[in-house]
Amino acid sequence: MAMTTSRQIKRGLKAVSEHSFVLAADLGQSADPTAIAVMERVVTSHVYYSGQETAAGETFDVRYLRRLPLGLSYVDQVQEMARLLGRPPLSEGCEFVIDATGVGRPVADLWDHGGHKPIRVTITGGDRQSARGVRNWHVPKQTLISALDARLHSGQLRFAADLAEAGAMADELKNFRRSVSAAGRYSYDARVGKHDDLVLAVALALWVFVGKPKYQTASVGKYSLT
Repeated sequence: MAMTTSRQIKRGLKAVSEHSFVLAADLGQSADPTAIAVMERVVTSHVYYSGQETAAGETFDVRYLRRLPLGLSYVDQVQEMARLLGRPPLSEGCEFVIDATGVGRPVADLWDHGGHKPIRVTITGGDRQSARGVRNWHVPKQTLISALDARLHSGQLRFAADLAEAGAMADELKNFRRSVSAAGRYSYDARVGKHDDLVLAVALALWVFVGKPKYQTASVGKYSLT
């Protein structure tokens, strides 16, 4: 669900902006913390009173970025994310996505039992996305990171100045490296001994906005990606 705001720019012209939100979580394991990112997408159009409308651009603003304490139980993590989702503006409409890679179905199911039913993403190698149901996706890491890299360089992906983890996020981005296989395929990985949980949380949020394919149910009960 998107929210709309408008402001007068000059006589006969106003800017209309559509705001939508995603909460994304890269679920940690015993040696890695869980990272949470909240991203706001703002799509702005210039609307003339004559009825003409022109696109003015879009931005992706990271409004919240946090690592949960290492060792925090998954039950407590569910409660923390429920608290965030229950606060405005997220409570007024927000997509929710988790990286379920490696944690196992029982852990991922905890979020469903909590009533939030997130989109589950399993991060893979390769270069093709696939669906395992409307809320279950396999997504290549290069798809996630290349989209983040492109929006960073275009200036569309922005970080709030007061983010508690801003320094750690900058360090993670510096420690990411791209390599090319003999077959010409790119891969993205953090340097040995470095974390990438914040980067992946932000990349997952961005994927919901710009990378997630449409999912359609065919009349015969099978699924197709468009």
